[in-house]
Amino acid sequence: MCIDDDSMVQMLSEIIFSDQKFCKEIVKAPDGFAALQYFEEQSKLDSKDQLIPKLVFLDISIPISDGWDFLEKITTNFPDIQTQSKIIVLSSAIHPEEVEMANAHPLVYKYISKPLEPKHILELKLDPDFSGFFTAN
Repeated sequence: MCIDDDSMVQMLSEIIFSDQKFCKEIVKAPDGFAALQYFEEQSKLDSKDQLIPKLVFLDISIPISDGWDFLEKITTNFPDIQTQSKIIVLSSAIHPEEVEMANAHPLVYKYISKPLEPKHILELKLDPDFSGFFTAN
């Protein structure tokens, strides 16, 4: 899942994911509210039918419900996400405090500064926690 209000960031991410053979499908959300709605819809399905993203790229500075709000609500309303998904903050935050807060959050696996680049995906490829995200084709 890519949660970002910038359609160019979403498009660039999709191209990089495809080029690097990283993941098969991307769920896009323009803000935290839309992403939370997606998780709400999925939670209503039988567990065998749920399509819970295993990885979420989250921008902090998004409208309606920002990244911090998303993290708070996902923790409170969807505790299962903690075992089913990894969250990577992909943000252009310039304040070191925001980077520290993101890295300290228990749901955040990693912080990546925008723009997303192929080298970031290559780093994930070397991480054993992400080997299942890469496709053979």
